[in-house]
Amino acid sequence: MWISILGGGPRIGHSVARKFLQEGYKVAIGRRNLQETTDSTGLDVTKPVSVEAAFREVESKLGIPNVVVYNAAAFTMPPEADDPFHVPPTSFEQDLAINASSAYAGLFHATLGFLVLKTKSKEENDAMPYVYIATGNVTPFQPNPVAVTLGSGKATLAYLISVGAQAYKAVGYRFYFASQVTAAGGQVSYPDVSGEAHGDLYWKVVNREIGLNSWDLRFVVNSEGGVLEREE
Repeated sequence: MWISILGGGPRIGHSVARKFLQEGYKVAIGRRNLQETTDSTGLDVTKPVSVEAAFREVESKLGIPNVVVYNAAAFTMPPEADDPFHVPPTSFEQDLAINASSAYAGLFHATLGFLVLKTKSKEENDAMPYVYIATGNVTPFQPNPVAVTLGSGKATLAYLISVGAQAYKAVGYRFYFASQVTAAGGQVSYPDVSGEAHGDLYWKVVNREIGLNSWDLRFVVNSEGGVLEREE
């Protein structure tokens, strides 16, 4: 079994990769910087077509992933906090491609792969998990003018995840929009985002080690670094 991580940032992406490697998974990371030795493929998330190329390359090397994590995000600061619609349209379009369009391409190719894996399975009761996790945040649910490009794309992605959870439930594919939040349910500041907690949570999600109520997975990291699911 193996996992493909689309968007291998130094915090969450690499932490998720390390956790799954430690647990025996094969791991591929799609990213622009290919200098490290982890199995990697070139990925330009501003171009959804690059997602297909990344899937094809890693499938040729490792096989079809049964777990896919979309970890890419983009954010353009408005010129003024109270002036969100003065972000240049070209910047909005590029951020939307990263936050939503390339994530959709990931969903498209991931579900095609899931179908192939299920079809190939010769076991009557297929125990392999088929999971797509999007690294999210609370901007789709708590509008913030400063995050106009980020929130717009993440809102689209959250909707796609909710559609996937509904449409593919019967065949056993699972979809999650995972957002680290504060104890009060708000946005976590960037320095407080825990890559290790994301890695631990994603592993538990894939292996059903925690009870999950929906695709909207908001979680709190406690003082010891542990993860607690937060119900809305």
